[in-house]
Amino acid sequence: MTHGMRSVTRDMVLHNRPPAWSSEFDAWVSEALARGDVDELAAWHDRAPGMPFAHPTPDHFTPLFITLGAADAADRTVRTTIDGFMMGFSRRSFQTLT
Repeated sequence: MTHGMRSVTRDMVLHNRPPAWSSEFDAWVSEALARGDVDELAAWHDRAPGMPFAHPTPDHFTPLFITLGAADAADRTVRTTIDGFMMGFSRRSFQTLT
């Protein structure tokens, strides 16, 4: 869920310590997904904590909207299937429940 490769630190790589920009962005996305708040997610560049470090460019975040659009119903609950951090980056992955 985070992709700030330009901001990677030694502590992230060696100790898997997520910086605040990574953990705060991940929590923000998780909460917005849980609420089904697509408008909030769409304003990620201006509203999300951890910007611009979490996503210096939009190309790694916007696929989220393709995934949400592929859901068979817009009101389906979203469930996180993978979470945690690797090298300090969020690994959050989700699916919609049918």
